[in-house]
Amino acid sequence: MRMSTPRQISPGVRDAVPPASPNRIGQLLDTFAFGRMFPVTAGILFVAVWVPRLLRSFWVDEAGTYWMAHEGLIRAVQKTWHWPGQSILYSAIASLFCFDRSPLRDTLLRVPTLIGLAVAAYFVYRIAERRIGERIGLAAVVLLVFHPGVIDLASLARPYALAIGAVAASCWALDEWTASRRRRHLLGYVAASVLIIYLHYFFAVILGIHALYLLYVFVVEGRSRRCVEAILAAGAILISVIPLIPHLRLLVDQRHTLPFTGPPSRGDLAVDLAPPLLIAGTLVAGCLLLLVWPEPRRGMAGLDRSFLFLLSAWWLIGPLLFMAVSKVTTMRIFVPRYLAFSLPAQALLFAYLGYRLFGASGARIWALVSVALFAANPFVAIRGMRGSDELLPVIRLVRAEPNVPVFFPSLLQESLFYDWRAGNRPDSYLFAPLVAYPIHNELLPIPVTTTDAAKAYVDELVNSRLKDKTKVLFVEYNELWEPWILTRMQNEGFHATVRTAGNFKLFVFDR
Repeated sequence: MRMSTPRQISPGVRDAVPPASPNRIGQLLDTFAFGRMFPVTAGILFVAVWVPRLLRSFWVDEAGTYWMAHEGLIRAVQKTWHWPGQSILYSAIASLFCFDRSPLRDTLLRVPTLIGLAVAAYFVYRIAERRIGERIGLAAVVLLVFHPGVIDLASLARPYALAIGAVAASCWALDEWTASRRRRHLLGYVAASVLIIYLHYFFAVILGIHALYLLYVFVVEGRSRRCVEAILAAGAILISVIPLIPHLRLLVDQRHTLPFTGPPSRGDLAVDLAPPLLIAGTLVAGCLLLLVWPEPRRGMAGLDRSFLFLLSAWWLIGPLLFMAVSKVTTMRIFVPRYLAFSLPAQALLFAYLGYRLFGASGARIWALVSVALFAANPFVAIRGMRGSDELLPVIRLVRAEPNVPVFFPSLLQESLFYDWRAGNRPDSYLFAPLVAYPIHNELLPIPVTTTDAAKAYVDELVNSRLKDKTKVLFVEYNELWEPWILTRMQNEGFHATVRTAGNFKLFVFDR
């Protein structure tokens, strides 16, 4: 009878819990770190930071989610099938949480993202407990949940949090399989990997990182037992992609609609790899902890080389690859939300750093203080109640001027390539914000930014349909039409009153 390989445990895990501190402050900090007050404090911080964000209105991409989902499951799949780059699986999931008549409609549509965040936190906890040290999992969870990138993305009605959860699950399952070679772990890995592809195409880069990790384990470390099963698992994942080939072909054919930023710089890469808010918090918290808790309290465990290879590749390869693609092609894919699959690796690396410096109890406190200082400061969390890109504040400004024609931009880069003149058509997502938040004003559609054709269109309207109007509204976003529209309307005898709502401005032109 074949015996299964015993589970491998990091060499210092049993040394993860240090002896009690000899001084009074150390004893109090130990009690806090391992007592009930730590999760309670983290929970209070979570409510302060996350609830305001979950209660705010949609921004433009979330309005796109609503446009996909609000007519039910079948229509959600049909719509997404013709929208390149959008997750068909996510639109189907979102349709199950779209309750159009509920006053909490916007918040309920974000429930799948909370589920994804919970899944990601669970598997990051499991990885940290087994690979870094006993009782270090909560520190890694805190660093993940309050990571500035996660706060920005996982509070949105978008697929990112679910895809991050699938990435964390796949990395845990693969790491468990390399240690145990149990088929249930490999089956779990296949399931999680298929979910990654179906939730977000760009996140599938993690599968290439997994291939490098397995190559390291099989070749460098010589642990090649059951490697054929890993090859069969890769084949199963590839077969699962077949139904998506037409949709992927659509994405490739319409890749010219993707660029909406300039080429990334080295500074952009540095910010993505080491977020300043997190770095500042960890440095300040580390200094404070050393002042009040001066005795050495270091974790004894080191990371084994294969896991360090996986963690480093998970953290580095995606940003470096996306930067290279964005530099040498017209596809500007170096976008923080496309790189979010690397955020769990950052949390685990920070947790390991805290563990080596301060031990298990110290790492918990270090992590919580680090995020509370900057990334998740509860005193500025109220700002999350009003996101600068949320739509409802500017929509309310428009609604306050009923029966006044309004120039409203599409807000999507795709509007430069598709028929924005058709306006808010039922089969088009270009004006999804007006589906989520309808207005009764006469709509004068324009693209996201100025083009020669758009300027000519505005000129024509001003000289014809608006010739006898005494009041016209114009919604401006991030100054993409300003100052051209101000000059053009002033030449027609209008003067402007400006009302601001985050990154939006409403110009009220009177004459």
